[in-house]
Amino acid sequence: MNSNEVCTVFNRFYDPIYRKYIMQPTVIEGIFWQEEIGARLNKEGLYEVNEVHIFIPFTVKSNRSFGIAREFEMNPTAYFTLRPEDKIMQGVSSGKSLTILSVNTLDYGSKGLQHWEVVAK
Repeated sequence: MNSNEVCTVFNRFYDPIYRKYIMQPTVIEGIFWQEEIGARLNKEGLYEVNEVHIFIPFTVKSNRSFGIAREFEMNPTAYFTLRPEDKIMQGVSSGKSLTILSVNTLDYGSKGLQHWEVVAK
């Protein structure tokens, strides 16, 4: 997968020292960002179905290592994770963050093909 875009993932975790939830940013380089703009018609009428599909190779460059949710919760400063309800944003400071709806792990094939597919809205 040939990707050269950048995104920022914001993971939410509880900080017991400050006694509040914190959004920790992680900048990830080498992703592919694809926006889908569309509409659907149902019984209630027409509504938007705009979504963004982000393809994140396992070999991306970032300031933290990827960890599953449990690893992230144990040490949030060392890891980032991809979970529904966390936020993601194109670039480093575009200002508009999206909510992650789903994450699919596609770990078959060669190392160059293995990636996560993140759907956000």
